[in-house]
Amino acid sequence: MNIGSRKIVVDEAIAQLRLYAETNGAVLKYYDGLPGMNNIGGSDPDRIMLEDLARTMLIGSDLRALDIVWLLEVEADKEFAAVPVDARLEDAAPGSPLFEAATELDEKFSGHRGFGHAKKAKLLHLKRPYLFPVSDSFIRMTYSDASAGPDFLAAVHRDLVNPANVRDFKLLQVRLIAEPATSAARLLAEAPTLRLLDILASLLGEAK
Repeated sequence: MNIGSRKIVVDEAIAQLRLYAETNGAVLKYYDGLPGMNNIGGSDPDRIMLEDLARTMLIGSDLRALDIVWLLEVEADKEFAAVPVDARLEDAAPGSPLFEAATELDEKFSGHRGFGHAKKAKLLHLKRPYLFPVSDSFIRMTYSDASAGPDFLAAVHRDLVNPANVRDFKLLQVRLIAEPATSAARLLAEAPTLRLLDILASLLGEAK
């Protein structure tokens, strides 16, 4: 499995996902909405709500008071409406209408001082969890050649549609489904492939 500039085999990926699930139960429950992928896009998928901002805090968005005020006042209804809540990055090839719509939505939340790529990515993933990757400093290390904006989206898209990765992620899902009922990692069988990639990219970057 190739993720950014790193490689990992399925057995090791399973071990890493088990560890993540065991130590991030609150994130999986309240940020990701697992089990069941509950509350996709939030109570209003086309607007930023206070509840969305609270959920991002669980995954370390470190929002400031000024960020919160600005986010609640951003008018992005049109840009959100152009991107279906279940839109998938696998279907957003660079240059496609979906990729362009995603880029426009991303840009709508750019330019506010102190609201960088990592904060924005965690918020946009919450609103469109199949389309926007999560980002943090470790993920940027894994994707060091394309760490922000359209280049980052394009790089993650390439990894998602890479035939070898498609095969390995399917195998990974089968393995997660087969986890014992007592295993926290079993929750991740319901997570989008994109979220599994994010988790692994972060862990791979941290380990380097």
